[in-house]
Amino acid sequence: MGMSSRVIGFVSEDNENYKKHSRVLLACIDADIEELPKETAEFFGSKYPENYLLEEKLETAIPFHDYTADMKEGFEIILSEIPKDVYKIRFVNSW
Repeated sequence: MGMSSRVIGFVSEDNENYKKHSRVLLACIDADIEELPKETAEFFGSKYPENYLLEEKLETAIPFHDYTADMKEGFEIILSEIPKDVYKIRFVNSW
């Protein structure tokens, strides 16, 4: 079994756009509304109000490049390519 690695960025919960849409999503869940309003559905990428969308939306792809040299392997992240709202980057290894 091999190891796989990935890089995940996280957007702050203080992001105004995120806060606005998360309030709408939570209100829909509390009111048992079956479908999100169009703008909020587009923001979360789903028309169904589900709690998991709150955390999933905070994750964002971090562009990285494979690095290999002298029997070494890893990732390179170009800082200027990181989305501006990212406040934390996580490196995840799975077996």
